[in-house]
Amino acid sequence: MQMEDKVAADDQIVTTLIRGGWLAAWDGEKHVIVRGGEVVVRGGKILYVGTEYRDSADRVIEEPGWFVCPGFINLHAHTGVELMAPFVDIPRSGRYVPSLDFVSTAPRRLVQCLDETNQRLSAEFSLVQMLKTGTTTVVDVGGSGPLWWLANAPTDAEALVDIAGRVGSRLYVGTAFRSSRTYGNLDGSIGWHPTEEMGRKGLEDAVEFAQTINGAYGDRIRAMLTPHAAEKTTPELLGRTATEARRLDVPIQIHAAQGLGEVRLIRERHGCSVVEYLHDAGLLGPRVTLGHCIYISGHPKVGGDSMRDLAILAETGTSVAHSPLPFARGGNALHTLPRYLEHGVNVGIGCDIWPADIIAEMRLAWFIGKLASNTAEKPSAMDVFHASTVGSADALGRTDLGRLEVGARADIVCIDLSKYHYGPVIDPVRSLISCGAGGDVALSMVDGETVVLGGKVVGCDEEKLRQAAGPIYRELASAASERDPGERLVGQMLGPNASLP
Repeated sequence: MQMEDKVAADDQIVTTLIRGGWLAAWDGEKHVIVRGGEVVVRGGKILYVGTEYRDSADRVIEEPGWFVCPGFINLHAHTGVELMAPFVDIPRSGRYVPSLDFVSTAPRRLVQCLDETNQRLSAEFSLVQMLKTGTTTVVDVGGSGPLWWLANAPTDAEALVDIAGRVGSRLYVGTAFRSSRTYGNLDGSIGWHPTEEMGRKGLEDAVEFAQTINGAYGDRIRAMLTPHAAEKTTPELLGRTATEARRLDVPIQIHAAQGLGEVRLIRERHGCSVVEYLHDAGLLGPRVTLGHCIYISGHPKVGGDSMRDLAILAETGTSVAHSPLPFARGGNALHTLPRYLEHGVNVGIGCDIWPADIIAEMRLAWFIGKLASNTAEKPSAMDVFHASTVGSADALGRTDLGRLEVGARADIVCIDLSKYHYGPVIDPVRSLISCGAGGDVALSMVDGETVVLGGKVVGCDEEKLRQAAGPIYRELASAASERDPGERLVGQMLGPNASLP
């Protein structure tokens, strides 16, 4: 019988039992692999995890080749950038570095080069890709469309809430804010252009947005505060952010220690590391996540006390969102994932930008972690599986996500390990991390609702969305090439008939 025949169109069924070949059950401390395990869902929550469920179920889904997992959490995502895929291989020397004039006047003179419809399509393109590849919870770190890097865009974030509500994603989202912008000089140095009023107003807008959307769509949508980056945020704004987050009871995520230029700026202006700067400002603590957090004390390119920053992170309970792919493209890496874990730092996995395949991101974290650690033993496949589930959930303060246990939210991903490229499966976690891809996701649920079925997103016309992607990208690239001569390299990459493959 085909899977589509076995899953009813109406998900408002009291009890659903899923039985696979393997199940990752949570025993309160760790994931335990149960052969032939079962998970039973009722009313958006997990009712039972184990074997030989003895009560009746309204529907039974049984696939012996499936690995039944908790839904994966993309802890650091810039939703809407999938259409930027062709930009990732532009040579570093050809990238446009904004001038002081551009940075200081951009908020006043930049105009949207895409209309609202296309921005919504771009954001939907991202969310659909994430759902298809196993992400059930998306943590969007400010700005939701392909223009996220240009200016604060609350309307984009509002649209993202509506789209996530429709396609079924669980979403954490905030509107980005900052109190300064960086710019590049012709000699290669980096400077700051202070815009303190922008930071104050940005935080006010972010708080208002959080109050408006928090708990929307049956609590699938929750708010967070997202000051953009450590070097672009004053200590005063960081302190106010921490105060507002406590008042609103929402998490915080900020880009931090993601570049050597940032490390130099913080050192020159404050005489400390990036982690120390955030700690001194009162930002760090539980439910605070540092995006990337690569260049901490002890990193080979930074030097210094190898224990100091890790100790601060561990003592404050601050989490790290590890996104290996975008930094591997530039020849950089976290040093090292096992070192963070061994020192008690909670680490989650985020895809950052295109392509947002959380399974592929786990494999890269596995490989690069071993390479950076110079050992085959660490990290283990289970280490990165844990990071993309429980680690990311704990960063959000959610003990009801990232694990299959009674009472948790019914966010579930079923991965087809019967495909040829897996070969014989002995350890499903190791098979998934070493051989898997997002295209192997057969079924996903969020709050017990089927959002992916047979590899397709239920609440989306994927073919129509795919056809819309090419024209949207061409419009964006054309506007970029016209906006400033420094970006003409982008336009030169495209012919008049350029489209996404």
